[in-house]
Amino acid sequence: MADEEAAVARVVDNAGLSAPRLLEMVLINGRPGLVYERVDGRPMLAEVTSRPWRVGLRSRELAQLHTKMLGTTGTGLPSQKARLARAIESGADTLGAPRLRAVLGILESLPDGHAICHGDLHPGNVVMTRTGAVVIDWMTATSGAPEADIARTLFLLAGTAIPDDVPRITRLVINTMRYRFADLYLRHLRQLFAVDEHLLVSWRSVVLAARLAEGIAEETAMLLSQVDAGLATTA
Repeated sequence: MADEEAAVARVVDNAGLSAPRLLEMVLINGRPGLVYERVDGRPMLAEVTSRPWRVGLRSRELAQLHTKMLGTTGTGLPSQKARLARAIESGADTLGAPRLRAVLGILESLPDGHAICHGDLHPGNVVMTRTGAVVIDWMTATSGAPEADIARTLFLLAGTAIPDDVPRITRLVINTMRYRFADLYLRHLRQLFAVDEHLLVSWRSVVLAARLAEGIAEETAMLLSQVDAGLATTA
């Protein structure tokens, strides 16, 4: 795992993306470790939460960061389609055989991409420093289709489950803010990147099916419902 993460870090560093640089690999008590450049700052999520009037600025910054990586070739990174296929297959019991076949069929039909895709890009994985925004946590990075990575980010921005014990008013505020952020992010991204809207819709079902493998019980019913809706649209 350390070797794989180091290989990803080198690809990202060579691409000139805004990410902590890998300085060295070390061995401590027989266990491998990676030493990264120190990044001081606040998560973008904290910035948006404490200063909601800056949602437009922060959503544009996220779109700019995403545009740069999606416009960069990810040669040397793992295959996005292979990783998604493994995730979908690991959730086969939850999906059920008909959904599994349908989703894997869509995945197979979608074109391969060669862009650097982060796989987990959201405001919690962006650190705001004095010199600009830095994207962290690249362990899920792959070489693949931009629209798949965009679909994943849109879900992380506005589709994840809110714990049941969150008060109704707080839930309303959270939803209002995150839907606004997601909407503005997508608007900015469309201005900066040639998003294929048809592919974005098709990839959404695949990405949501793969999300089931993460085993978040509060999301299961919602994800299955949305996968079904997506399959009906693409049928």
